[in-house]
Amino acid sequence: MSWTFRNLLAMFVQSSIMAFWGLQGVGILHSVPPEVNGALISAFTLVIQFYFRKRGPEEEQKGD
Repeated sequence: MSWTFRNLLAMFVQSSIMAFWGLQGVGILHSVPPEVNGALISAFTLVIQFYFRKRGPEEEQKGD
């Protein structure tokens, strides 16, 4: 994996979401609306889907 802005942003987003869920699970964050958790699940899933998608030929040549 190369250290591009896109990869660093994805790592930051994923780790922030997991930290949020961790703090919520421990009980530090209280009364978080379910809509927030739904949005976080969507964002988490979209980042995962982006990195596990089938890449096109033009992306494979770039090496990213």
